[in-house]
Amino acid sequence: MPIDPTLRDALSAVTTACLGRVLARRGVPAVNFRGLRARSGSARAVGPAATLRLIPARGEAGLSLSRSIEAIPEGAVVVVDTGGSVEALPFGTILAGRLGQRGIAGLVTDAAGPLEGALPVWCAAPDRAEAGPGLVLVGADEPIACAGAAIHPGDIVVGDADGAVVIPAGLAESVALEAVEQQRLDLWIQREVEKGASLDGLLPPDDAAMARFAAETRPA
Repeated sequence: MPIDPTLRDALSAVTTACLGRVLARRGVPAVNFRGLRARSGSARAVGPAATLRLIPARGEAGLSLSRSIEAIPEGAVVVVDTGGSVEALPFGTILAGRLGQRGIAGLVTDAAGPLEGALPVWCAAPDRAEAGPGLVLVGADEPIACAGAAIHPGDIVVGDADGAVVIPAGLAESVALEAVEQQRLDLWIQREVEKGASLDGLLPPDDAAMARFAAETRPA
């Protein structure tokens, strides 16, 4: 299901670090993709997760990777679980190019990702890639694990230059609202520090700081 445009805008306005803090406060585990990095420093993506699971090839044909790619809806973020493979995604550059053509928002994988292309990609370091038997698709549109995160189809994946997080679908709206407010507070604290304010009472903000924040940022 496509993500609501208002929700997309809210999640696009906050950092993954901010979202991670909100999810941590709520005690939601397994939401951070660990050890992955954005291929480009300008990478940004928000969208519902579409999942694929690949394992090392052992001679079996597996599912059709091309048909699975063509079935992914526009606007999704494709998350590929390879069990932490040290191999590159099969036909990675071609697949990433086709995903970009079809309006896919981004690609997240624990494998070594494609080195080129306009599609936003979060992956293991490309220099990890090693030769091997190759990878074969064994599952699509099912719950998976990727780089320490648990992803269910339809969860919301957010990626930026600092990394990527996954938000359980049922929490996405409330997490987005809380993260927007958290980021407003973070920016206000940053401005206070830049003006020479002491960190005492700001980190974390005490009642007096919160009162000032509310008064100074209240809509006119």
